[in-house]
Amino acid sequence: MSLSKESKIAKALNAVDVSNLRSAAGQQDWIKLVSDFFVSSDVSSSESDSDVDSECESRSTEPDNDTDSDTGDNSKKDDASSAQPVTDLAEVERIMSSSEAVSVGTVHENRDEEITKIRAFSCKGCKLNNGHECFKSFDEDFVFDFRLSMASLTEYEKDLILLGKISCHFQNDKFTCSTKKIQHERQHQRTEHYLNGKRICRETFKFLHCISQNKLTALLKHYKEHGLTPRVKKSGGRQKRDQRLLTHDDICRVVSFIVNFAELHALVLPGRIPGYKRFDVKLLPSHYTKASVFRAYESAIKAKEHRVVSLVTFRRLWKTLVPYIVRTKPMTDLCWQCQKNNSTIYKSANLTEAEKSSRCRNQEDHLMKVTLERSLYQEMVQKARDAANNNGIHELCPCEPCSRDITMHYSFDYAQQVHYPSNPLQPGPMYFLTARKCGLFGINCEAIPRQVNYLIDECVCITKGSNAVVSFIDHFFTHYGMGEKDVQLHCDNCPGQNKNNTVLQYLLWRVFNGLHETVSLDFLIAGHTKFAPDWAFGLLKQTYRRKMVSCLDDIVDAVRSSTQTGVNIPQLVGQEDGKVFVNQCDWQSFLKPYFRPFPAITKQQHFRMSKDYPGWVFYKQYANSEEQGICLLKADAPPMQRPPFVKPPGLDLKRQNYLYQHIREFCTENTKDITCPKPAGEVSCFTEREAKKQRVEI
Repeated sequence: MSLSKESKIAKALNAVDVSNLRSAAGQQDWIKLVSDFFVSSDVSSSESDSDVDSECESRSTEPDNDTDSDTGDNSKKDDASSAQPVTDLAEVERIMSSSEAVSVGTVHENRDEEITKIRAFSCKGCKLNNGHECFKSFDEDFVFDFRLSMASLTEYEKDLILLGKISCHFQNDKFTCSTKKIQHERQHQRTEHYLNGKRICRETFKFLHCISQNKLTALLKHYKEHGLTPRVKKSGGRQKRDQRLLTHDDICRVVSFIVNFAELHALVLPGRIPGYKRFDVKLLPSHYTKASVFRAYESAIKAKEHRVVSLVTFRRLWKTLVPYIVRTKPMTDLCWQCQKNNSTIYKSANLTEAEKSSRCRNQEDHLMKVTLERSLYQEMVQKARDAANNNGIHELCPCEPCSRDITMHYSFDYAQQVHYPSNPLQPGPMYFLTARKCGLFGINCEAIPRQVNYLIDECVCITKGSNAVVSFIDHFFTHYGMGEKDVQLHCDNCPGQNKNNTVLQYLLWRVFNGLHETVSLDFLIAGHTKFAPDWAFGLLKQTYRRKMVSCLDDIVDAVRSSTQTGVNIPQLVGQEDGKVFVNQCDWQSFLKPYFRPFPAITKQQHFRMSKDYPGWVFYKQYANSEEQGICLLKADAPPMQRPPFVKPPGLDLKRQNYLYQHIREFCTENTKDITCPKPAGEVSCFTEREAKKQRVEI
């Protein structure tokens, strides 16, 4: 149906107001504009007055029926109005001030103007408020705040709110809900509007939410067709949602693929892995890169005809959502037993379920044993920390043997040797040469924590075997021990350095001579030996790589500055000129006449010695195994005095010549004569080929 002239004028003025053009001219100018384009001059004033009266009368008697159909308009009202043209300027002025000219989609920032608009609004005689207009049940301040909050929302946010309200009271069942026995098939959907638990009419709902009838109709249509989903702009301007954005399903597919890939190929190691702060790290084999995993993901997703993300996005999602899955570094020390077990599991696809279960159980048993040993280590460390805190021990200092009735825990290990002089920029020729070497041996007291790092220059190095290990442990107990009665030691399974008869016999010698009451020596399972000394060595190496090092004193400074709390303590074994600070003795020859060798020592993991059983060693394979004992003491008791020290052989002439000719130029001026002095004998000329050959031999 066609709209009346008055409704057309009101609609045009509303469009001007919504476009924020109302303030472009004064009120009289707008009235003149309307009169020029819409007012007919050939109709008498009296006729227009009668038309206005009849229009007002018809509008006042027309009932409101807003809940019958949500998609209807005000065409019935327009039909009831007069079709005569407007001929009076006063009538135009009345139209502009009428409720039809009130824009529901705009909110005035001026409170007074907005309150005036609110007072002028009427829901046209609805009877939902106990026989009164429903709009009158709301306070003016509440209406103002509510309209202001709705106007501050974006169209996308407003759509979500309105769709949520529509979904609560939208009735579109196949049959009507009637109390009569006969149910009729529904012809139109029905929607009831509520606010703060009060039912309101459609006009009040539109006014409070600052929307037009077209907007409400579009939302109802969208909900009917698409349900409770956001509306997407189909044309014109930028869409609310970028099509390039990933959906939740896309992200879940990426994460699921990475996790499943790790379940098939990754290794799970108990305890902290060096270089990673997390304890739940899963290590992929080093030949798997993120790019290769992405290619496998791309093939799998394309086969299922799903969306494939880019490599950059794949890397970003991996780093953000599954950072605990990492690629193994080529130099990471992994358990060979774990690798063999996992390899057999990978190759069990075509085997029977019984064989698959057997292989899985082997790996589970191995990991349970590793976890048990790790738990024992952590328990010992915690008890030592409690003992240190209770006795106020915060630093390492020399104490008399058995002067404190406490149990202390220590761990010791060798680190990879370092070379000096060392330059962080690493000059090109330096890479192909063998600089002077310095060994590292650390004994860590986790209770404080402190670690004494023995710096072993190659000129004072006798051996890296059991004699050197026992000599450094004996020096540590003499100069840094806490005077504990009971001591617990942890180390790795290296048989040439730690797990041998010399170390075991030395500990028996200490207990036999009253230096300790009980001593326990525990070995971590091979491949799972990352513990406190590795942590301290890592801090040391980080600082060492960033400092200019030209002599042993520079290495000492690097050790001290590697931590702010003084965890790493340097201890020079000797100087560059051969002067010795820590004596190394031939303990192997000294202890051999007094103790028998332990049979099959490499098969056991735990050893215990006590003063109540001199010369006896109690041993077991795992922490939960049954303990057994064996006597290693021969007829004669070992003496209290220590064996004489062995004089280091120093650098041979050939090595001195090499350092002088090829390494000296990389030292600073004040350390050249310290690190690479001129040999006392005749200096032979090294060719480039001979220098490379010596590097291989060294």
